[in-house]
Amino acid sequence: MSKRQGSSVATTTTTARERTKVAAVSAKGAADQPTRPANGSSMDVDGNAGMGEFEDAFDDEVEEDDVVERAEDSDGVEMMEDGDEDDDEEGEEAAEKKRQVYLPGDQLAEGETLQVDNSAYHMLHTLVANWPCLSFDFVPDNLGSSRTTFPHTMYAVAGTQAAHSYQNQVMLMRWSQLHRTINDDLDDEDKEDDIGDLDEDPVLETKSLSHQGGVNRMRTLQSYQSPLTATWADTGKVHIWDIKKFMVAFETPGSPVPAAASQPLFTIASHGHTEGYAMDWNPDGRLLTGDCASKIYLTTRRNDSGASFVADRSAFQGHTASVEDIQWSPEEASVFASCSVDRTIKVWDVRAKSRRFALEVPNAHDADVNVISWNHKSRYLLASGSDNGDFKVWDMRKWTDPSGRSTPAAEFKWHRKAVTSIEWCPTDESVIAVAGADDQLTLWDLAVELDAEEEARHHEAMVGAGGSRREVPAQLLFIHQGQNNVKELHWHPQVPGALASTAASGFNIFKTISV
Repeated sequence: MSKRQGSSVATTTTTARERTKVAAVSAKGAADQPTRPANGSSMDVDGNAGMGEFEDAFDDEVEEDDVVERAEDSDGVEMMEDGDEDDDEEGEEAAEKKRQVYLPGDQLAEGETLQVDNSAYHMLHTLVANWPCLSFDFVPDNLGSSRTTFPHTMYAVAGTQAAHSYQNQVMLMRWSQLHRTINDDLDDEDKEDDIGDLDEDPVLETKSLSHQGGVNRMRTLQSYQSPLTATWADTGKVHIWDIKKFMVAFETPGSPVPAAASQPLFTIASHGHTEGYAMDWNPDGRLLTGDCASKIYLTTRRNDSGASFVADRSAFQGHTASVEDIQWSPEEASVFASCSVDRTIKVWDVRAKSRRFALEVPNAHDADVNVISWNHKSRYLLASGSDNGDFKVWDMRKWTDPSGRSTPAAEFKWHRKAVTSIEWCPTDESVIAVAGADDQLTLWDLAVELDAEEEARHHEAMVGAGGSRREVPAQLLFIHQGQNNVKELHWHPQVPGALASTAASGFNIFKTISV
């Protein structure tokens, strides 16, 4: 990885385009706020009630009679309290005392809340779902790659965890009119353009498929011509869906969706009645699924049409507890990695007749290994996150040291609860996103190295109330909050720097100034 200097979460500069912002939303979370209608954005393309709606971030205005004083810290977090407009001097003095970097876990004084610092985001939208969607994936589109012009349009597919099994659905969504965030750091001309866009609310359009059982996890084959989606049901079955017809219906208004498209192309029964979570597509159409009984099975597509599959009955065996995540190697088409509650990471080759693993890290973490991610640019790097909140990066070229022990290339302990999702940035080999059950989504740049002066400035900024000092890794770029119990995140493959995350409280779609 190339080395990048000076990117610290704690610098005292306030330039809007720096990679050093930390942003937070209200202490209760943006998605906790009352649902507001978005001019019909909750209707699907058939005119039926959709899965939820976008929140209007600019619906609430400050009353004219209220004067609000803001003490904004160096990294964009504002602490707000009522004040008197006649007490400017005292207010400025009080504000100066409040200038400090807020970090998750810091205590707020009575009457203080955290507010979004829009200057830390290029884009930020909140979508409230009718049912929790604890897994989702982006669907490739034909709108172009590396697109940066606002407003954005994105396609995604999500699976619900409804109150009753028969209510569950697979939701194909089009998010459109995703405008940039309005903030004071824009040029006057850009600001005028954006203010004019305020009346154009983000639009949610949906198509739904009935799904038997709750959806534990879902993954989409990243092919516009053949966007197959697989769902891991809590019934123990894995269903494969062809969603191409639904994409056509979005792209060509009035185009009907054949009734047959509402049924799965194929159902994998290899796991019996054992449910699972681990799942990943190979670009050639092969699908790996891992269950809670430690078994991993391979399902192969017979032809490019995607209409015919063969599910292996012979399992890959080696884990001794639930398989939590699977990732195909971006380098070798026959190689994949898996992680497990047995605290190990294993590497396999599907060509091995023994169905046994080829390499392993026997004690990758001190707790369950929940998630892994293979770097698609530096393809020798594999990241993993665990139940105790830490995440590690493994260099496949140095899997073991001379004594035979497995040693990570990097290790970070920041999240206070389990790491629930981890994914390398597709456009920057050193940047990784990590989500946790502690309601944080963090962005890291592992190439950051501070010189002595920058290190001193970093430590000086990381001083809390009463002079207490907090240890904050220099590689931590950004802290995004506002969701409750974040379950999964994904980088958008065609909009550089854009992320979406799903949680019990709904979706966030955003792009920070840090990446």
